[in-house]
Amino acid sequence: MSALSLNEYLDQVQKDSSSYKGTSEQAEGATLKSREADLFFTPQLFAEAQVGHDGKPSQPKTSDRIKSENYSLGLSEQFNFGLQTKLYYNLSKTEFVNANTTMISLPEYWDATPKLELSMPLWGGGFGRTARANQDITRQQNLADAYGSSANSVGYLANAEAAYWKLSAWKDVVSIQETALKAANNILDYVSRKKKMNLGEDADVVQARALVESRTLELQVARNEQQEALRAFNTYLNKEAYAPVESLDPVNYAALENIAIPTKRPGDRFDVKATEAQLATAKASSQLVNERNKPTLDVYGTYALNGRDKDQTEAMKNAGYTDTDTSYVGVRFNVPLNFSATSDAKAGALRAERAAEYNRQYALYSQEQDWINLTRNLSDARDNLKLLGKIEQAQKTKLDVERSRLRQGRTTTYQVLLFEQDYSQAALSKVKSAANILGLQTQLKLYQASPEGGK
Repeated sequence: MSALSLNEYLDQVQKDSSSYKGTSEQAEGATLKSREADLFFTPQLFAEAQVGHDGKPSQPKTSDRIKSENYSLGLSEQFNFGLQTKLYYNLSKTEFVNANTTMISLPEYWDATPKLELSMPLWGGGFGRTARANQDITRQQNLADAYGSSANSVGYLANAEAAYWKLSAWKDVVSIQETALKAANNILDYVSRKKKMNLGEDADVVQARALVESRTLELQVARNEQQEALRAFNTYLNKEAYAPVESLDPVNYAALENIAIPTKRPGDRFDVKATEAQLATAKASSQLVNERNKPTLDVYGTYALNGRDKDQTEAMKNAGYTDTDTSYVGVRFNVPLNFSATSDAKAGALRAERAAEYNRQYALYSQEQDWINLTRNLSDARDNLKLLGKIEQAQKTKLDVERSRLRQGRTTTYQVLLFEQDYSQAALSKVKSAANILGLQTQLKLYQASPEGGK
């Protein structure tokens, strides 16, 4: 049966893990939601229909009640420089039920009104500042959520990769500990036989038995850690804790001894990108509070053409003439009078913006320090692995030489057994060092950020 490769395992994690799928869906959903900001300055089609009656008594009485129908259809748009516009067509019908014809000359008629409305803020929120701030808040809040979720999903895959390599490495750890225990038992058997022949000391037997107990404990610890690694491995797949695992790719020790350490950080982590979006949100919020608490001065105007006739078609034709038009130009002014609260609100928003700026600065600093530590630790671990590889080879050579000497009768079995212990410990240190490198390597992937959260 072929081994389960790392890429195959990570593919299964992405397919089967509810946690990964949840964070990925959240990131993609938040990225899509950020497109809501694009709707702020796009044309809007609107329509309205209303049918009803008014039976309030009038003085003098003109009719029993007034029936009305009203229909509107048009376009509205807010421009990013502040202008708000509405262009629409209004068609309404008025009917006086049982009209007093001496007072109502036209008991049933249609009004047709094409109409243009314009409004421009000049002070508070002037020239589109409030609208643009709202747009930025909508976009950046969703991007911050997207970056946060992306950080979780990327970190999840990095941790899954670390779990894969730990399980693979701990297979070697258990194998080495089993060999070390076997060697310790051989030493105990050897010194026990020597003692029975009165050629050894009780102290040697006690020491050898203590060595066996120590190696037994170390093997048990290694097996426990292997079981822990198995549980973690299966957790990322949403499987039962002790579900059997097929063989994995072995650790390539030679390749790890020659890994290239990146000299330049590939990009920002997603959690750092989130602080950038949070800063942009804070700036937009501060501007929004500032604009909202300024006096407002708006200039507005309307222009409409009017047509009226008992026939709908004729009313619409009559609405094409300017001799019955309607136009208004006006100014609106408003100022908050609680100047203390206004000042405090602006100051608070500015402090929140500064806090976000400090958070952003610290995130960048912390990221840089983490990168330096990561690459330094990775470089040190690689160098340590090279040395441990040489130590293991030296211990292997020493053991081979001692075995050769034993065949020549120039040394003792006990000495060979001791050298076997030394070799096992050197091999164990090498495996654990390699596992450390593999764990550090997964952290590099946190910096492989995709462009702007997939925008």
